[in-house]
Amino acid sequence: MFNFLKNLLEKASSDWQAAGSAAQPWQRHQLSEAQFMAVVLMLQLADADFDSAEQEHQLVLDYLIKEYGLTHTDAEPVFQDALNLALDATSLQAYTSKLKILSESERLEVLDQLWQVAYADGTLDPNEEAMLRNVAELLFIRHSDFIKSKLANKPA
Repeated sequence: MFNFLKNLLEKASSDWQAAGSAAQPWQRHQLSEAQFMAVVLMLQLADADFDSAEQEHQLVLDYLIKEYGLTHTDAEPVFQDALNLALDATSLQAYTSKLKILSESERLEVLDQLWQVAYADGTLDPNEEAMLRNVAELLFIRHSDFIKSKLANKPA
């Protein structure tokens, strides 16, 4: 029994050390961790209504190209890595915690982009709005700024 536990701990330790030496997805694509986590949140939001629309995914891909200056060829693997992470996500906190280092104006820009993703398919699902409310709270965004962002990004 003791040997079993010892072997298990040794394997976990070696797996953990190997994982730490591997390049993270955002490093492979020359993005900061915060930039990559913002993309992951966008893709989580795209799936919050259980109907991941093509418009939402295209908006995120266009965001990668426009905001981060990536080519379409470079943006595709970033998108796929972020999508895989988003689909495996169990908590928003793991991703929003990486965005807390951003300034208030940068966090508001992320919220604006999230609203654009939520509205991309033409409808705002209650699950999307609830997720955005949670993200805003986790990023310490005031409720008044949350509402301003929602109204500013609402399609006409």
